[in-house]
Amino acid sequence: MKKIVLITGASSGIGLETSKLLLGRSHTVIMVSRKIENSIIKKDLKGDFFLFDVDLRKKKDIIKLFDFVKKKFKLIDILINNAGYINPKGLFDTSLENWENTISINLTATFLCSKYGAKLMKNKGGKIINIASTSGLGARPGLSAYASSKSAVINFSYSIAEELKVYGIRIYIICPGPTATPLRKIIAPEENPKKIMQAISVAKAINLCIGDEMNLMEGQTIIVKDRIK
Repeated sequence: MKKIVLITGASSGIGLETSKLLLGRSHTVIMVSRKIENSIIKKDLKGDFFLFDVDLRKKKDIIKLFDFVKKKFKLIDILINNAGYINPKGLFDTSLENWENTISINLTATFLCSKYGAKLMKNKGGKIINIASTSGLGARPGLSAYASSKSAVINFSYSIAEELKVYGIRIYIICPGPTATPLRKIIAPEENPKKIMQAISVAKAINLCIGDEMNLMEGQTIIVKDRIK
């Protein structure tokens, strides 16, 4: 059944692979990123898609996005909060600006998108899929801002899963391990991307959550790992 899907951080990595997968399965996909409307990725996309420039640090941009969705579609079936930011620094070198950018994009934007997305799901139900990280499940020296933001996303997701179930809204929490994405390249620039999990593997896990097969996994942390030989 065709669904209306909105995904943030859709210009590369997990977001782009997920978008392509969903378009290939005939869903309508609203692809969101800071600079995506004039991106060269457009030529590789096929299907029913919309590209929307949004700076997730700005509440007004997020409101404009969901106003567009409401006017165009009246509702939304699936929201995928995938956008991420990282500037890896140790505690002594983490500036307030770095901390606030990390929290704003990784956590606050997830909160705002979930809030406005859930409002469009209240009458019919839907699914919110939050992309956290295994970095949010334990100590990550040198990545305290990023790890803190992802840990908060996990607990935020637990909380709204209980709150929103009365509306038939299911919440999924995906925690990928190391994945070959532009974000990972910032953390480990010398790492061979062919020897870690590929973004398509995470995209496939996200796609499973859209179907009914994973309904029993709602409100739980889903760790995604793919062994590379």
